[in-house]
Amino acid sequence: MNEFEWLRQTRGLRRDQRPPHDLWPGIAAALPARGNANLARPWLPMLATAAVVMLSVVLGITALRAPSSLVRANEQASSARWKPDDPRLAGAAIEFQAADSEIRLALEQAPDAGFLERIRARTQAQQWRLERYARRAP
Repeated sequence: MNEFEWLRQTRGLRRDQRPPHDLWPGIAAALPARGNANLARPWLPMLATAAVVMLSVVLGITALRAPSSLVRANEQASSARWKPDDPRLAGAAIEFQAADSEIRLALEQAPDAGFLERIRARTQAQQWRLERYARRAP
């Protein structure tokens, strides 16, 4: 069989064929009773999907705002400049203070920039970890 014969045979398969009998009664009988309830209420799955989407949006907005509230709540606690006794950590303290100043200036220019607030929260968290480490070190 060459390619031309194969194409001729496949073109012959394109004809519509009707089944010998109606298939729907067998399909309807095979559907579970619970599945038929969804057929009677087609809006139910859409309502559940909409609820999941709304919940995701609310949680996403809450997650985006959480770092800014964390920064504001901890701003007063970290208002006192960290001055470590260990001279090896003095450079890190200066870098953290410079980073905090730069991020604060950037936030003044773009107060709605959530990513800057998240960066500031991460920077402060790193500083707090280093402060705890310095307190525990002999």
